[in-house]
Amino acid sequence: MKTLKSIGKLAADANPMLSAIIGGKARDVFQSFQNTAFYTTEFNFKEVEKYIPVLSAKREIQLDDLYLALSMLPVSICNQDFYRSKLKQAEKLIGERDASDIHLLSLSLKIGCSIWSNDKDFDGLGIEVFTTLDLIKRL
Repeated sequence: MKTLKSIGKLAADANPMLSAIIGGKARDVFQSFQNTAFYTTEFNFKEVEKYIPVLSAKREIQLDDLYLALSMLPVSICNQDFYRSKLKQAEKLIGERDASDIHLLSLSLKIGCSIWSNDKDFDGLGIEVFTTLDLIKRL
């Protein structure tokens, strides 16, 4: 698989991480965008961890294999203290649409990067958002 021209930084939502750990197309993005720094929040990371047992049962994949795959994702996990200064701004922008998206938007605003998510709630906020399909098309 060829390496793509870099997108410097991406804030990754839970859905691409979940896809990647079960071998979905998001895994190709993580592998192909080798010069991209991927970030997520503790909130989003915990959301992924919460769904691992569900995925394990649904896909008949061993729990340990999914946790191992998650640990191998090239993602830096940021705690709320890091992006706390952007929480109010993010809440104003997306809080009424989906309060669970406030953390990732805050992180994106803090580090000045695009968001990688398949969630339409991020549309129209003035932040560049890539879906997994958008990124795959760039390969």
